[in-house]
Amino acid sequence: MKKTAIILSVVLFTAGCAKVLMPSQADADRGASKFPGLTVAQLDEGRTLFKQKCTQCHPAKKAASRDEEQWEKIVPQMAEKAKRKGKEEISSADQETILKYLITMSTASKK
Repeated sequence: MKKTAIILSVVLFTAGCAKVLMPSQADADRGASKFPGLTVAQLDEGRTLFKQKCTQCHPAKKAASRDEEQWEKIVPQMAEKAKRKGKEEISSADQETILKYLITMSTASKK
């Protein structure tokens, strides 16, 4: 039974991460209109931080599940909530990087 629970946990975690889109140059170009000089590397760092930090408490959400205004409210709230729960702290700089990723990718074309 314990083995089944571990396997199920791994499957659910992997499925949650599948929603985390890999950024492309087209995404960086689109995001640069909001965040001048935005690069694919910066978006990829945001993606990595999002997967590492945000999945401490819950499965990853699709970036397109929220709009810019919603993400700007949610990310700081979740960072504070994680801190209260004794999870790994999410610095202001990391929050900003995560937000750039989420806001940019929330407008990615859905394939």
